[in-house]
Amino acid sequence: MEKPKVVIASLLKPVDDTRMFEKFGLSLAEIGKYDINIIGFESKNERAAEYITTHSLGNFSRASLTRFLKPFKVLRLLIKVKPQLYIVNSHDLLIVSTIYKILFGGYFIYDLRENYKKNILYTNVFRKGLRPILASWVRTKEWLTKPLIKHYILAEKVYEKQLPFLGDKYTILENKYMPLPDQRTAYRNPNPEYIDLVFTGTIAENNGVFDAIEVTKALYALNDKIRLRIVGYCALKRDLLRLHETIKDLDYIELNGGDHLVPHAEIIEAIEKADFGFVLKKADNGINEEKLLTRLFEYTANKLPIIALDNPTWITFCEQFNAAIHLNPNDFDPAKVLDEMSTTDFYSKGDTKTSLWRTEAEKLNQLIDSLI
Repeated sequence: MEKPKVVIASLLKPVDDTRMFEKFGLSLAEIGKYDINIIGFESKNERAAEYITTHSLGNFSRASLTRFLKPFKVLRLLIKVKPQLYIVNSHDLLIVSTIYKILFGGYFIYDLRENYKKNILYTNVFRKGLRPILASWVRTKEWLTKPLIKHYILAEKVYEKQLPFLGDKYTILENKYMPLPDQRTAYRNPNPEYIDLVFTGTIAENNGVFDAIEVTKALYALNDKIRLRIVGYCALKRDLLRLHETIKDLDYIELNGGDHLVPHAEIIEAIEKADFGFVLKKADNGINEEKLLTRLFEYTANKLPIIALDNPTWITFCEQFNAAIHLNPNDFDPAKVLDEMSTTDFYSKGDTKTSLWRTEAEKLNQLIDSLI
């Protein structure tokens, strides 16, 4: 008997994206009931898995004309695969997914990984004059496609109150940490000769990478055992150029990635070998103040002590494990931070298993089973 086909698609993520492939894809493939198809842009680190087929959209710039033509390639792939259920996590795909829904039916799920309207308005990806127009267009699409969307998936609890079009048909699936079969959690193997700091994830000014560098410089001035490893991809060319210029003479700071995607396994390896991880993402007019970032789950699941922004939401989250030192990057005492780094008994309470994806995987499987 042919398995029901499920498509998980994004325009802005690679085919081996952590949430699409590792979390959604592997969780659904593991139970062996579905034929999983993942659509995203090309990745050099693509992996194979039973019951998962990937469909690459190639490479293209986020600000290029090609980006606006790629949704039609996604539509062609949907028509070719003919899924019974399709999950899209990019607002660019709402229109073509609606067209497919009208023509061929099936269940249409919108996985909201961001509050896209707020992101466009309050980050510096687009020119200021364009931001209100693009943000309004995105929200208009979200309202117009609502009648045809069967269910919403939210990557953050805060979206419950931020997004007015949800109604009551949504499930929260946070971006908790999913170790791969050959990985263990809570495995620390730092280099005893140094105090290794790590910054992982998307490299950008608003993600706090330059704050992490300034904090590192201040700590290094007092203790030359301090090292910083920056691991991730930088989508904005201006941020990447600034990053290279900023660290070019700092031999205690190294970059892995920048102009290319870094395999998630390398990111986890950096976490395992570090002594502390940075979480300094800027508030950006309230976009991030109540969000629990993927890094918080990855770091706590692996029991990596954290140097975090003094954000009340993150303070509350980290306190349950005694996981973090909190600071204001623009006003802190480096000597006090170094003392806390050496004397705090991190992870002395709580159960970090709550940061693992398996709780969310159960909810995902139940949701898909209820629809198909």
